Amino acid sequence: MTTPDNTLTTKAIAEKIGTDPKTLRVFLRATSEGVGSGSRYAFTSKDIAPLKAKFTKWLTEREAKKDTVEQKGA
Repeated sequence: MTTPDNTLTTKAIAEKIGTDPKTLRVFLRATSEGVGSGSRYAFTSKDIAPLKAKFTKWLTEREAKKDTVEQKGA
């Protein structure tokens, strides 16, 4: 779904990069990607590929940190 000015919603971007909107917003806040004014993020279709690459890297690093913390606690 796009808004009238051809920007994609967070939900649409999340679907395209293979995640849910909540996780995408966590990523966006953690990395300061696409900070929107008025609590809205604004992306176009050209933003999908670079965003997906950054998201995949962030998710991999996040999982690795989570595994490290779990191993230290065990």
